Amino acid sequence: MSSNSNHTVLRAYNETRVSDSKKKPGTRVGFQTCGIVKGEGRVEEFDQYFDPDKAGNFLPPGDYEVKATGLYLDRDGRLQIGREFVLIKPAARAAA
Repeated sequence: MSSNSNHTVLRAYNETRVSDSKKKPGTRVGFQTCGIVKGEGRVEEFDQYFDPDKAGNFLPPGDYEVKATGLYLDRDGRLQIGREFVLIKPAARAAA
């Protein structure tokens, strides 16, 4: 039996960076620092991609419950899980 547990809270921080795409010259890519909340005071951080021409960040800062919305195949035929982010608490309260 695995000791890994499923975590369903994502924390979006106000830290973003935008740079030129290495794969597509002339376009920009953005990354926002986010984290998987693994318990009281434990967060595993990662960088989440976003398109800076469409939005200023991936998600507004705060804590979000991640809910699965269904299964689908992407354009390369790989299985994906749709997801929805439901705000739990805004950034001002998330830091407290």
